[in-house]
Formats: sequence, C-alpha cells, structure tokens
Amino acid sequence: MDTKKLILAIVLSVTVLLVYQSLFMPKPAVQERAVMPAAAQEQKNEPAVEAKESVTPDIGSILNQPEATVPEKEPPLQTVSDSLSAASEIQVTVDNAFFSAVFTNRGAGLTSLILKKYKDDAGKPMDLVAHTAKDLNLYPFYFYPGQSEFAGILNNALFLYRGDEAITVGDRKGSEVVFEYADPVQNLMARKKFVFSENSYVIRLEFQVSKNGRVVEALPVVFGPDLENNDSRERTMMMNLKIAAYNGTELNSLEFAKQKTMPQAGQVIEKAAGEKGSGFYWAAYETTYFAAVFKTDPQKSKLSYLVLKQPLGDKKSKLYSYMVVSNPTAVFIGPKDEKDLAAVEKEFSDLNKIIEYGWFGSIAKIMLKGIVFIHGFIPNYGWALIVFTLLLKLILFPLTYSSSVSMAKMQSLQPKMKAIKKKYKNTKDMEQRKLMNMEIMDLYKQEKVNPAGGCLPILLQLPILWGFFRLLSVCINVRHEPWILWITDLSKKDPYYVLPILMGITQLIQQRMTPSGGDDTQKKLMYIMPFVMTIMFASFPSGLNLYWFFSNLLQIGQQKIINEKIHKEKKEEIKEIRSLKRKKGAREK
Repeated sequence: MDTKKLILAIVLSVTVLLVYQSLFMPKPAVQERAVMPAAAQEQKNEPAVEAKESVTPDIGSILNQPEATVPEKEPPLQTVSDSLSAASEIQVTVDNAFFSAVFTNRGAGLTSLILKKYKDDAGKPMDLVAHTAKDLNLYPFYFYPGQSEFAGILNNALFLYRGDEAITVGDRKGSEVVFEYADPVQNLMARKKFVFSENSYVIRLEFQVSKNGRVVEALPVVFGPDLENNDSRERTMMMNLKIAAYNGTELNSLEFAKQKTMPQAGQVIEKAAGEKGSGFYWAAYETTYFAAVFKTDPQKSKLSYLVLKQPLGDKKSKLYSYMVVSNPTAVFIGPKDEKDLAAVEKEFSDLNKIIEYGWFGSIAKIMLKGIVFIHGFIPNYGWALIVFTLLLKLILFPLTYSSSVSMAKMQSLQPKMKAIKKKYKNTKDMEQRKLMNMEIMDLYKQEKVNPAGGCLPILLQLPILWGFFRLLSVCINVRHEPWILWITDLSKKDPYYVLPILMGITQLIQQRMTPSGGDDTQKKLMYIMPFVMTIMFASFPSGLNLYWFFSNLLQIGQQKIINEKIHKEKKEEIKEIRSLKRKKGAREK
C-alpha cells in the first residue's frame, strides 16, 4: 500500500467534506404534499392591489382583512348574547427568570419576547419576535387568515383582559394570562390562555374558538415572520430560517428561503404556501441558535407554512416567513442550549435533535461536555478550548507517535521500494504486478513495517476533527464568547484573518517536519494543502481556527520530540550495524 497516497486522499477528502458541508450540504426535507387549497381560495378572494412606489406597501391588508362568512347549512346551536371586548388596546408584560414577554390584547398576540441571558450581535436585548411582524400586522399566536373565514376578525379584535398588566412569575404554581372575546353579531367567541412557569422557557397554550355554538376544530395559529431580528453578515454559518418537525424518529425540515414564491395577480407581493401535514410530535421554527418549538398532537395537529416575498428593486428582497400549526398545547421559545433542552425533554421528546451536529454527533456532544466542564474552572471559552485541545493531544499522543514512527520507517524503505518497482517495469502485466506486490509485502514483513500504520491513527482522528467543526459551528455556548484582543466572538470568523494565517503557517511547518515519502509531485501537493486550507478556513468560526492553530503548535512540539527519538534510534541502529561489520571483518582476518 502506498501510504503517502492514502494520506493525501484522506486530506483531500476532509477538505471536500468541509467545503461541501459549509456550502452545499442540503438539509433533510420531506416532499411537499400539496399547495394548500385554502391558499388558492384566499388568492381568489383577495382584491387586486396596485403596486405602490413606497418601500413598505400595506401588505398587512392582504392577510388580515375580514373574509366572507361561509353560510351555515344548519341553524346555530346557540347564540352569543353578550358582547365581550376591551375599550382600548393594552399591553400585558410577563417576566420570569428567563425572558420578558409582551402581549397585546388586539388579537391576543405576542409582540415581544426578550431573552434575559442573551444579546443580539449589536449588543442589544435579544428579542425573538420579529420587528417586521408589524408590517403585516400578523404576530405570533395570531390565527392564520388563509385557513379561517373569521381569523381576520379575531386578529383585529380587542380581547378583554382582566388581570394585571405587569406580571412577575415568582412561584411554583406559575401565572396565567387569559384573553377573551365575544361578538353577538358574528355569533363568535374566542379565548386564549397562556400559562407561565418561573424557571422555564415553556409557555403552555390553550386556544378555544366557537362559531354559532360549534367548537372550531384544528384552528391554526402562526409564528413568524422571522427570528432573532439580527442575522449578522459576519457570521460564518448561514443562519437559515427553517422549520424542523419531529415525527418520532427523524426531523423533516424546510428552509423558507428555498421556497419558490409566485407572483400574485395585481399585487407587488409574491407568495408560497404549502402543507407539511400531520404526524409530528413537535415542530420548530428555528435558526442556528434559537427556536420556537410547538408541542403538537400527531393525530390532531397539522403543520403548514407561508412565505411572502417583497421585491425591493436592486436591493435584496424582503421575506416574511411563517410556520402555521394547529392545536398546539405548549411552546418552547428560547436558546438551542443542551442544558435548557434537556430540562424540557419530558414534554418535548428528543428535543436536542434540533441541534444538528451532523456526522459523529455523539463525539461532538462528548467534547462539548468536556469544554463546558473546563469552562467551569476557566471562565473563558477560548482558554477552555485551548486546555481541552492540550488534554486531547495528550490522549492521542500514542496514536500520533505510532503514525510518525510508521511513516518514518516507510520513508526509509523508499529506495528499496523504488528498486523493486524498477525491476518490474511493465505494471500492466498482471503477472508482473502480482510478483511486484508480493515482493513489496515480503519487504514489509522483513522490515516489520505496517503499511497502514501511518494512516489508521489519522483515520481515527477524523471523527474528532469533524466533531469539532460541527460543534463550533452550531454550539450556542461559544456564541458571543471572546478569547483575547480582537477575537470577541468565537462563533464568528476572525475579522483580521490572523488565526487562519497562523494556522496555515503552522500547518506548513508541521508538514515539513513530518517524515514523508513518495515522489516530488506528491510532496508538492502536500505543501499546497496548507495554503488551500488557509483560504478555506478564513471564513470559518475563529474558535475552529484557534483549535487547529494550537493543535498544530502542539503537533510541532510532538513531532520534534518524535523526530529526535527516531533519529537517535536510527543512529544507534547504524552504529550497531557498523559494529557488527567490524566484528565480522575481524573474525574473517
């Protein structure tokens, strides 16, 4: 086996995998079942709207205008006798240990949810309710107009609220916020109940609507039209907004930006809508670091989506992306943190699956626990990462040593292997090739060299490398965590590219120090790799570059020790051979 070629193949494979993962790897998705019939009906009923020259047209009217009432085939079971509504719009604020939520009684929707432990990329309070919701007047927990003839009425109605307008959740029983509405003219009643706990990101939900005395089943509510309000361009990983629905075994995902929107007749807004169906235990509206996860009933709940696209001429089009879910019983709104997700797993089974570690995810989780443990003693994730890398190198030292020794032995055999290959020039002759391989294998046995000895340790380290790559790309623990000086966020790329350059330089030094064989072409390819990796890693998280740079430094130190040891052993071997020759010559005389 040509060890050098195998190593080259491994390095090139890792490079291809990293590029593919960061640029082209698609997310798992299910085939869309059908475009929602209600969406088509909505388009048919919507009045034509002429294009406006303003940057933000009144697209809220497209969704929230009251729709025509469908005639009842049967007489009402009962009628609403009393009107139930508020005289004016108010806001209700609920504070617990983790967030501050603000509700409006107009439609009983969520207008703000600020996380207390996190900031956005501008250092401002982290609000998970999109500020663009006001453009459409369609806030989280509003009813979806596309599947209900009276959702527009309820979304604009002033619900009655009888409690305090400022609530602090401070006991184990929790607190609840209840909004109620009744309209005798429409014979319509609605009730929205939100229940909060002191130390939880979970809000329990209870929505009830009745029309003409009949309970409305599977009434869908929305969440959107964005999350975080702050997709920084400096972030290395795409903060793709998507839906991830769990069916008990796997995630079915859908990225909003990849949905093909279609122009609407007489409107400046393009639209895409579709169904994901039922059979899900929970459905997440998520980005890389945060999520709003709705608990659903696989038999009763249905999941769909809506995307509105507003063209802005030469500028990037504006997207309004909504997840639509019917009959939710609870929602987790917060960070995709392993600890916080584990705290609610009894209610949201396998919720940690929304953190997509990818291949070798179990290894990434183990490394995360190790880094978090070290961070408990060293309150800086950059230094904790360095200490973890040092411990990892110490553990892997036997493998590294074995690999280097094997490669050095293979290098010493290169002259003999070239002689054998020169002896069998016609490698196209199967018989000669067979004899050549047999002679090479005999040489390996004679010299006690394992041709794969230099490759197997490297193969064993690949899962660790890949685990680190995914860990530092999706782990919220390193988000906004500084190291030193210019590195203020380990989850972002190095703004001055210092770490990628240092990583490339140390990679080149390490390459020159590592025993190698093969022809000149293979050696040149191996020397090109550090430059290729420097360019590729320039846009990767600075935490990953820090890990690889420090790992290279340690490897250089290890290689120096190993090379000195190998050189010493080789000198002793040569000395012993010369001594034996002198003794043999003396006996012959």
